[in-house]
Amino acid sequence: MRRNFPLLRLTPEAAGKLQHDYDRATAKLAQLEREHTELQNQIRAQLGAETLWKLRTDTRNAVLLVDLKKEAA
Repeated sequence: MRRNFPLLRLTPEAAGKLQHDYDRATAKLAQLEREHTELQNQIRAQLGAETLWKLRTDTRNAVLLVDLKKEAA
């Protein structure tokens, strides 16, 4: 099923600002991904792969617990 999406009409200034904000957000996301990868490599090198796996699991569980508490409230 095909949907027709309404067109968003922007002034050139608004479109330029939107593009600038998008570019900044994309660059920031790429930087954070690189830093995250390097942090994982450092943890793996200094503490070992098992510690990294445990940290990931504990972090994931903590985030899920916070989400569950918000949903229950």
